[in-house]
Order: sequence, then structure tokens, then C-alpha cells
Amino acid sequence: MVQAAEVFPRTVLTTGRLVLRPFRAADAPDVHAAWQDTAFVHSAPVGYPYAAADLPTAVSWCTSGMEQRRVDGKGVGFALQPRAGGRLAGHVQLFGADWTARTAEIHYWTSPWSRGHGYAAEAAAEVARWALADCGMERIHLQADTRNTASRRVAEAAGFRFEGVLRSLAPARDGSRADMAVYSLVRADLRAGC
Repeated sequence: MVQAAEVFPRTVLTTGRLVLRPFRAADAPDVHAAWQDTAFVHSAPVGYPYAAADLPTAVSWCTSGMEQRRVDGKGVGFALQPRAGGRLAGHVQLFGADWTARTAEIHYWTSPWSRGHGYAAEAAAEVARWALADCGMERIHLQADTRNTASRRVAEAAGFRFEGVLRSLAPARDGSRADMAVYSLVRADLRAGC
């Protein structure tokens, strides 16, 4: 049973190059542009409600949707803002928080204009370590389509360990079934210096 106190705190995290902060209304045009990107739509899970969504949906997502998930104890999302300034670089979110098991899943995307700089890995590593070290989580995990080499590289660069493949787990856009690679970072990994 989730207790009211079992929510992620509203916070701002920083890395060497990024500020990870709550979303705000001004982020909506960049979020909408990212959601319209062909690569984003192609890599989003079938049925992902925001793939190619409209601008009003992006505004709602930025201004209330992400915060409501946090308040409900389901997760927390961060906007990736380059410390040097500029457009929104991407998004990292913990979701599916299980406060009894002390686990959550992590999801990330990078804006088309910010790809290739390692921002997703830098931010995912920071958010996962924060959740494990400061929020009492024991395990942060993710699933990536085995064909999504970019997402798998992010997971590995962020320090997540490959655990195996869940075969034929999810529907794919081409009508086939996707095998999903599973990665995790656990609290013991932090003690081991990972």
C-alpha cells in the first residue's frame, strides 16, 4: 500500500553538463517537437500515448501530467536542460514505482537537436543513482527493444547491467513481436563503485 509519504521529492539535480528539473509550460513546444520526430515515433512503444501527440497535450503533460504522476507516487520526470543554456535536451523519467519492493523503471528520450552528446546516459545515471542513494529505491530497471541499439548504448553508458532478453514481449510497429533487453542498476552496484 502506497503511503502519502512514499513519493519522490520535487527536486532539481545537476550533472557536469545538465540541470535536471521539473517540466514547465515553456518546455511544451520543444516536447511537442520531440514527439513529432520520426525517430521518436519509431522507437516509442506501440500504443505510447504521446507519440505524435498535439501541442495542447504537450502543454498539459508539462504543466500537470508529470507532476500528478509524482504526487500520486507513481514516478518522477525530469526535463534535461543544458547548463550552458539552449533548448530542452530531453527527458528522463522514473515510472511504475513499487514502494513495497522499492523498485522503479526508467525511461528516457533525447530531443532530435541534442542527440549524440551523451545527455541521456548522463541524466539516466544521475536519476538512477539519486533514486537508489537518496530515495530508498533498491532497483531501477529498464527494457529496450533489442533492435534499439541507441537505447541499449545509453543503458550501458549509464552503468546499467544487462540481465537478459524477454522474448516476444511487446508488439512492434511492423506487426511482429519485439524481444526486450532488460537492464538494471541496484543499490549494491553503487557500493561496488559502478
